[in-house]
Formats: sequence, structure tokens, C-alpha cells
Amino acid sequence: MRPDTFEGQPFAVPDKRRPPSPAARVEPVKRKWTGTLPDKFIATLVELVSVEALRNTVEALAAFHTRHTFSPHLGEAAARISDQFTTVGYTDVVRRPWSHAGHSADNVVCTKPGTGSGGPVIIVCAHYDSRMEDLGNATARAPGADDNASGVAAVLEIARLLAPVALSATVRFVAFSGEEQGLWGSTAYAAELHAAGADIYRVINLDMIGRPPEDGSVTVERDEGNAVPGNDAASKALGAVMAQAAASYTALPVKLGPIYASDYMPFEAHSDVTVGAYEGEGNPHYHRTSDKPATLDYGYLAAVTRTVLATLLAEALDVADEASSAVDLYIRDSQADTGSQPSSSPNGASPDLWVRNNDIRDGDDPELGHQTPVNGIPNYVYVRVHNRGTIALGGGVAQVRTYRCDAGDGVGWPTRFQPIGTLVIDQAIPAGGSMRVGPFEWTPHIVDHDRLLAIASAPSDHSVPDVYTGELDTDLLVRFDNNVGRRDVAPQPAGPEG
Repeated sequence: MRPDTFEGQPFAVPDKRRPPSPAARVEPVKRKWTGTLPDKFIATLVELVSVEALRNTVEALAAFHTRHTFSPHLGEAAARISDQFTTVGYTDVVRRPWSHAGHSADNVVCTKPGTGSGGPVIIVCAHYDSRMEDLGNATARAPGADDNASGVAAVLEIARLLAPVALSATVRFVAFSGEEQGLWGSTAYAAELHAAGADIYRVINLDMIGRPPEDGSVTVERDEGNAVPGNDAASKALGAVMAQAAASYTALPVKLGPIYASDYMPFEAHSDVTVGAYEGEGNPHYHRTSDKPATLDYGYLAAVTRTVLATLLAEALDVADEASSAVDLYIRDSQADTGSQPSSSPNGASPDLWVRNNDIRDGDDPELGHQTPVNGIPNYVYVRVHNRGTIALGGGVAQVRTYRCDAGDGVGWPTRFQPIGTLVIDQAIPAGGSMRVGPFEWTPHIVDHDRLLAIASAPSDHSVPDVYTGELDTDLLVRFDNNVGRRDVAPQPAGPEG
């Protein structure tokens, strides 16, 4: 079967209750986190997946009376999905029409360009149409919360989090229609892309990921034969990445199963490498009016979303792979901190970030320790940076940036922070050694509730803020990134003598 003969040979109406072979439980290795990019970046970003955002999308889509492909409500749902992409900052969002057997509808396609021109394309997709048991009934109530508002919610949440992230591959977030009738929308889109010569690197399909089976597992679906057996090995390799992502960044048990009866099949028939995430068999609300938002487990949906997000980042994160870097800078969170990640003691009292009231150039000794900042006059911030790597970091290649915020008004990074200053580390830091950096001159202007932040980075050891420009909670940042140190301080008014 070739999708370019779509009109004559459509795919069968999909039925996720009847897999061609059962899924089998596997035990991916629970990896000890190395603390180097991309691991710490992935670990930070997956924590940002919002249960509330996922729930809101599911409820919004399920609120349509039906999203049957032949219903006028389908266009309203497509408009809502399109609006969600544009709301988070995407500009290349289009509704791609298709037609089959006298019926027309739209796929919603949001494109996030990669950093290279003409590079490979990764498709992350889910279908947004729904149905009742009677496939031809386009007017009955069909909320389709699990099938498949859950998958669409995950695609939209992943797109939201990746909006400020540079990726090496172009990513197309796609919501298909016509899936329930026989993969009509995805078949047309796969044919369209391949007719245009697109380089489809990977396809990740999400179909029913909101209601866990009894064992709480997620099934990673891989290609096992089908139309083009030659793409099986790459699919299984990508499936292994996804299974490991679940083990590394969630508590989900993992099963491996086959791809079948969903929107990856037309791409597989074009030789594309495809995988899927699926909750597994057993949803009693399948194609029923009872498939409502209240039947979903949103913690489970968030965990599957984190798994897919981590998989996508592992494939396309556009930073140098630092897993083999011999340099690893860190700023301690406590006296006992050795720079391991995640930090065992994230707090607001870093011993490597301190304030002095007088300038070293006037004879002050910075090593005498932290002093309470004084308002209205210059104070002097110091940062000690350690190198837990195996080689020295040469002078002039690393830098330290310092910031402050009024903690009483919120501590979100970077919105709430103002820069204090940036200094280049002009001397080498030996392996196992450290270097004091400063002074950074700072004049406080509030009483109490100031938060200081220091970020050390080098070309071979980025910090998370070097890569992710979106909003982060500083507690999360300090916990997951050993390049970041924090000290909470309480500036006091100057005394009568100044």
C-alpha cells in the first residue's frame, strides 16, 4: 500500500483495542544522572510540564459536543488548537486542508524551525477528532478526552515549553483530523511532505496517553515489520531512547509494543522512522460518551508528556554534548556540597556567594566571610567557583554573572532579576581547585527580602540559563544546575555614621 494512492487504498478504520502483538514489560536502566548537559537541561525542562495546562486543554477540547470529522465543531476545535500555538509565540501556524471521498477537513501544523537550514524534520503529532461507537454518527456527544484530547494536550504542552529552546532539527507539531475514519489527515499530510522532498527524520505519535493501565505503565510503540521493514532498526533505537527517558525522568514502568492503528502508519509506509507513546489496552470508555475529562489521570498524562519531551530533547537539543567534558564548574549550595546534581542541599545560603561592606581595594579581606548588606552605599559581592573536572580550565574562557531581585515581589528567573555585573575568570582553575571571583559592586535599595544569584559558565560547561531563556523557578534552577548559586540576604539601613 502506498499513501500516494490514498484515494484508492485508504488505511483501515483504526482500532486500538486489537494490537497485532501484546506489549512486553522491560526494565530500562535507572541511570545515575551525570549532571552535565544535556542531562541537567532535560531534567530541568521536564519539571516544567504543567498538570494544570494539560487538564485545561483536555477540558477545552472535550467541551465541544463532538469533534467528529464530519461535524462543524471540528473546525472550531482546529481554531482553538491553532490559537494555542500562536499564544505561546509561534508564527508559522497553518491549517492544512485535505479531502477524501467527498469530505474535507484541516490538519493543524505548527512549525518550529531548526538552527540549520534545510535540515531534518521531526514530527510530533496527535489526532484531534473524536467519535462514538457508531463511526457514522457525526452528531452524538463524543467528548474524546482520552481519545485523543490527551495526546493533543501533550503536543501543545511540549510546544509551549520548547518555544524558547534552540533545536538542531525543525520540529512540526501536528494535530490531525480524519484519524478515526482511516488515518485520512495523516495519510494526506505524509504524501504531501514526501512529494515536496521533505527530510522526515523522526515521527513521534501520541494517541491515548491519559488513562493508565493497572500497572501504571506506558507502552513505547516501535516499528516491527509493516510496509517497510528496513526502518525497523532505527525505530527500535528511538524506542530505546524513549524507554530510557521514562526511566530517567519519570517513575513510569515501561512496556514495548508495536506501532498500529494510528497516525504514524502512513509515515512508516514512506520509510520514515516512527514511534508512539500509548497507555495500553483497557480503557472502558473507548469511543463512548463516557470518555470525559474526569476519567483521566493527569499526573500520568504529565509523566508521559515528560517522557516524550525528554525524548525529543535527546534527539534535537542544539548544544554541544558535554557528557564527555573534562571541565565541570560548580558553586556550592552548602559546605558539604561537592557539585553533584541534582543538589542534595539546594537553599539560599551558598557559602560561595557572599557580600562585603567594604572594597578589597581599600584593604578589606573578602575571606573574612559574609556581611549583612547595607542600603544606599556600595557593597561588594564575591563568588567562589570550583572545578570538579579532570583538567584545568584556562583563564579567559569562563565567566561569572551576578544578579539580584526583590524576593518580596517574586523570584522567577529571569523576569524578576536585574544584573549586578559580569566578570571573566582571567586565571586558570585547576582540576579539583577553585577561584574567587569579584568584587561585583552592588548598591542595595530595599530593606529585607533580596535574593542574589550567581551563574558560572564556560564554552564546555553551559548553565541552564545559557540554553533555556524561558521562565524558571530559582529553587528548581539551583537544585538542578550546579553552575548556579543563591544567597538570600536582608539589607539593612545605614547607621547614623553611614
